[in-house]
Amino acid sequence: MTVKSLRLSSTLFISALSINSAMALPIDWTGVFGVDTHNIANTCRTGDTIGPAEKPLPSDGPAIQRSGTQALRNGDCGASFQTYTMRLNPNIIVNDGVTLKGELSSGYLRGGFAGEDSANNYDGSGNNAYFFTTPAQRSSLNVNQMYMELYADTALVKIGRFARGFGMGMIFDDGRDPWDRFLTMYDGIDAEMKIGNFSVAPYYAKISSYNDTKARPQGQPVGDFDVRELGLVAKYDNKNKDFIASILYAKRSSEAKNSLYNSTTTGPTPGDEIDRGKTDVTIIDGFLSKKWNKFKVTAEAALMTGDYGDVYAAGDDSKISANSGVIDLKYDLNPKWDMGFLAGQASGDKGSSDKFEAAYMHPNFQIADLMFRYNYAAFNEGGKSIFDSSITNARFFKLYGNYKTDKWTWKGALIMANALETAKAGSRAYHHEENYAFNSTQKQDKNYGWEIDLGFDYRWNPNVTIGGYYGYWMVGDYYAFTNAAKELSLSNVHGGGLRATLEF
Repeated sequence: MTVKSLRLSSTLFISALSINSAMALPIDWTGVFGVDTHNIANTCRTGDTIGPAEKPLPSDGPAIQRSGTQALRNGDCGASFQTYTMRLNPNIIVNDGVTLKGELSSGYLRGGFAGEDSANNYDGSGNNAYFFTTPAQRSSLNVNQMYMELYADTALVKIGRFARGFGMGMIFDDGRDPWDRFLTMYDGIDAEMKIGNFSVAPYYAKISSYNDTKARPQGQPVGDFDVRELGLVAKYDNKNKDFIASILYAKRSSEAKNSLYNSTTTGPTPGDEIDRGKTDVTIIDGFLSKKWNKFKVTAEAALMTGDYGDVYAAGDDSKISANSGVIDLKYDLNPKWDMGFLAGQASGDKGSSDKFEAAYMHPNFQIADLMFRYNYAAFNEGGKSIFDSSITNARFFKLYGNYKTDKWTWKGALIMANALETAKAGSRAYHHEENYAFNSTQKQDKNYGWEIDLGFDYRWNPNVTIGGYYGYWMVGDYYAFTNAAKELSLSNVHGGGLRATLEF
């Protein structure tokens, strides 16, 4: 090859690279990768032997009446498990007025269990957390979010699949914490308009769980399967006064054959699933935040009303009237010490067939390391996510404190909780963990117990954090209930874990 031809080839190659570079869009990548390990003792909450006859699974033989017992099926009552979380957030700047944003995650619900297939599914929550949504596919790579953000003179518009959070994350949570297992996911449009300190954001979305071939044999997106939500968020944010006031109004409706709510409640016998049918529920959720120098108050309260579908039995339509609320008082003693007091409640259900009154908080919203955090039945019974556990039917109190240095944060907390609705002899009652109503012959105690938590976070470097915790839950007599004269003997739950988190 001559020198002239070599120069020409080099010029053409460099020109091609320049063209490709000019056409390429700038992409910013952020994300989270984390691994953890946990060891928890006495997950059965009792040392009594609980066999299939007392706590049947569909595979154990003929179905028997559900009694309302708090006994968990025995097996290995010590849980040792390791999990991981991984998600990537691309940010593609198309031009001055458009940005494409997204979230990709591995496994099911932003991660999985060490040593298992990354696409392994832990599904079938079966709870009544009505405004809680899950990712809409089961695959090794999930598109949790993918939306365009349009910048206009009057509004910031989102179109596509996006997450929605509100307030303290009590009902709506966008999963921003590195270890949030879930997120409130919408496929729709959101337009936020700001005028000074005020903003208004109307939105419309369609919501779905994974593609259920049984509920939708032909896979056709017909109207009988739809779940829709129409809402509005109004907000006043005065940064000079450290004051925020916001309210969310939303109306969610589902058609009769939708797969998101169609089989989320259980009948009087194991394996008997009730088709929920149509629902039409309204939520009003309010949030306040105010800071005075070292003292900060945040509070959130939500009310749900409307048609809730067949909760107790087929053809027995129920109304919903549920409420929940949380207040958090925090005081910064000095740059190293802060302490706070958190209190709240989520209403419970009495078990009657005319009205459903239980409120289920978002599974990301937790107050303790052990109490309420796990779906303890899922450890031995399978078919459910151990992380899909909501605070419900509870009044709780938490006293906490943190000590911070440049690299270390030491944490401690004392938690107490009681049930709002319990079984009473000669009346109907509701099992809030397994979601069914039953006839009670005995009285149930209200005490969930108390818990003490200790933990730490060590900032290895600006991107890596090493953390650990230990919790001890003195299990209350609420869990001794069997709906028989003989109650369970209780065992306290305790355990701890370590985790490493990489944020980039």
